[in-house]
Amino acid sequence: MVLDFYCGDGRGGIHMIVGPMFSGKSTELFRQLNRYELAGKKTVLVKYAKDNRYDSEMASTHDAKKMKALKALRLSDVINTIQQYQVIGVDEGQFFDDIVTISEALANMGKTVIIAALDGDFRREPFPTIARLYSLSEKVDKLTAVCRQCSYFASFTTRTKPYSEESDEFPTKHYKNADLLAVCRRCYNDARGKLCVENTSTNELAFSQKRECEDESDDNSVVLKRRNA
Repeated sequence: MVLDFYCGDGRGGIHMIVGPMFSGKSTELFRQLNRYELAGKKTVLVKYAKDNRYDSEMASTHDAKKMKALKALRLSDVINTIQQYQVIGVDEGQFFDDIVTISEALANMGKTVIIAALDGDFRREPFPTIARLYSLSEKVDKLTAVCRQCSYFASFTTRTKPYSEESDEFPTKHYKNADLLAVCRRCYNDARGKLCVENTSTNELAFSQKRECEDESDDNSVVLKRRNA
């Protein structure tokens, strides 16, 4: 059987599957692991322990395809187990803060590591660990979704609700799919513009009222100075 990617002969390697929400990253990860199993390779899948959106025990896609998985908050928690396998899959890789060091260590041990992960947040800012893995990987597949606004191919994730720069960051430990959409570049810019207007309207109103008070105060000061003169 010809595999899509396999670093045999003890060479090891890292294969990244990245893209926005709803682009089929987990589905592709499951497909790859199934192919390796058919080829007689020992495989294991790791899921983030706090990701309970669809199933608390098994890894799951958005359309309810499921696969048995080890749960962990950090990959180092299960390193003694996963290093016994030839192929290690990691779902939602952006959640693991030690994914760079563990993936590199496993690859250097001759293991094939396949990571499914978001490559950016709803501001299109990269997840530092995932960005770092790019230069360490033998293969990177960038998947696209379908834009929920115009049906064009979607490369980005956006939010459907306003957010606060200070307190409502992209949830790196949990998130609600209902608040996120996959969008194309044009619809991303349109959505960002609308959310920015909604998000800043209250602050702009307060700033405007403050300026009016300051202007009125300045006018009164001028009048008082003239009277005193």
